[in-house]
Amino acid sequence: MTLLEVRDLCIDYFTSTRVIHAVRGVSFDVAPGERVALVGESGSGKTTTALALMQMIEPPGKIVGGTAKLNGTDLLALRGDAVRASRLANVAYIPQGAMNSLNPVLRLREQILDGLVDHGQRLDRKAADALVAGALKGVGLSPDLARAYPHELSGGMKQRACIAIAIAMKPDLVIADEPTSALDVITQKQVMATLIAAQEEIGCGLLLIGHDMGLMAQATNRVIVLQHGLIAEDAPVGRIFTDPQHAYSRMLIDSVPTLGKRAETAAPAVIAKPEAASLMEFDKVSKTFGGGLFGNDAVRALDTCSFRLADEHPQIISVVGQSGSGKTTLARMVLGFETPSTGEIRYRGKPMAAMRAEERRAYRREVQAIFQDPYGSFNPFYKVDRALSLPLANFGLTTQGGSARSRMEEACEAVGLDAGEVLGRFPHELSGGQRQRLMVARALMIGPRMLVADEPVSMVDASLRMTILGNLQRLKDRFSISVIYITHDLATAYHVSDYVLVLHKGRIVEAGLPGDVIERPEHPYTRSLVDAIPWPDPNRHWGTGAPDRAGWDARQIIRGQSAGFVLNAAG
Repeated sequence: MTLLEVRDLCIDYFTSTRVIHAVRGVSFDVAPGERVALVGESGSGKTTTALALMQMIEPPGKIVGGTAKLNGTDLLALRGDAVRASRLANVAYIPQGAMNSLNPVLRLREQILDGLVDHGQRLDRKAADALVAGALKGVGLSPDLARAYPHELSGGMKQRACIAIAIAMKPDLVIADEPTSALDVITQKQVMATLIAAQEEIGCGLLLIGHDMGLMAQATNRVIVLQHGLIAEDAPVGRIFTDPQHAYSRMLIDSVPTLGKRAETAAPAVIAKPEAASLMEFDKVSKTFGGGLFGNDAVRALDTCSFRLADEHPQIISVVGQSGSGKTTLARMVLGFETPSTGEIRYRGKPMAAMRAEERRAYRREVQAIFQDPYGSFNPFYKVDRALSLPLANFGLTTQGGSARSRMEEACEAVGLDAGEVLGRFPHELSGGQRQRLMVARALMIGPRMLVADEPVSMVDASLRMTILGNLQRLKDRFSISVIYITHDLATAYHVSDYVLVLHKGRIVEAGLPGDVIERPEHPYTRSLVDAIPWPDPNRHWGTGAPDRAGWDARQIIRGQSAGFVLNAAG
């Protein structure tokens, strides 16, 4: 029996200069209760295919051919009120960005009931309360959250709320578009367990969109690989990961970083010489938010910590942990965006709090940030050349157009980009991977000594992540640049780091060389993080439900030091 039959789906985008064939004759089936992965890199057509099933293709896009029959009804042939009636009741969509998908001025109760009201269902208060409570319980949330606003929820809670809204009317098909892409590994595992449990309870089909082959191996029954709008391969999950027939499928699987195959790039486990000049020092630094005059509860974002990063030995220091663990707070203090509540931060031996204006300006030049979002970090109204040249102008490093062009070309070459291909273009004309590398190039333009990279690859394709991070490794050696790498992706940290710090509730719970900390974790919290990584092996049990939190607050474990980086125990 077949639930969804897609046949010869074709979708084109009509621009002023050409027609882009985004989806070209795609055909596939989904059975009742089946979980099907639709995977591929950005631009492969996977999200476009999903949006077509919801009749959500916006101009200049247009469905130019094909059918998509759900229980015999062609979703593509529906018009007007019939489209509205089909959504939520027959086919539901879980969007990628839960942060931006919930209405910020409505409580969860109203947002769950909104779809039912729109479909003409009238419930008395008691029945409505029971339905909302059941929907929230079904995704592992307390019914008490029915009166909460979205801003009062964590990222994982928001994503579960989106799932609750999608399944409230028990649709026949649920489409989940990268529902865990912005979540840490533990929250990702919990959200996927919630989604699978809800899907199995109502017996619907699930179409899971994404590019993380590890996640697909653990969460789906069948994998459809899309490339350039065409199906490259369609196979059961057990077969595609053991014997992929298409080279593109193999490339996607091989792009997932795994443990045990690390190239030894880490520095030897020796302690830096005490007399060596330091680049950055944290001396009993902590950060607390809230409290004070208005009596708000104080939140300890970063517990007391002390470390020293030597100047002569560039390092990549990975800071890993869940959302809210204190990673970004540490990064913001390194960048000078936040001041410590206690302790002192020194750069090249100079306390940052005592820096004069010209010293702080020099610090801004030498410590550069690489931000998470390659889409929001460039002004869409200007060509990328302006973004690259602005740092030069701001710091007075060049006044000649030819010199600026030369430096831009050198920076592009350093990050593996062809300057002739990217310069002179607008941000929207570049891929996510190109934009992410340009963010690194922009930071390199002014000769920094340290880069702070906050989740620099979380929004790019899995196939590009290791390429970009490998780029950072080469830049470290070529330009003697130290890197603070903020991430919740332990697999990438394992491959690119010289040293790893694991944070939980603002406290460093485990630290050491990546081969020790990530491949052979000792602290219970680190073990939970590693156990939550989805591996590209369907035979490796991912586990279900919440992790065992016993021992997460256990004492700190330091697994040796690295040349150029010294961490003092418990601050």
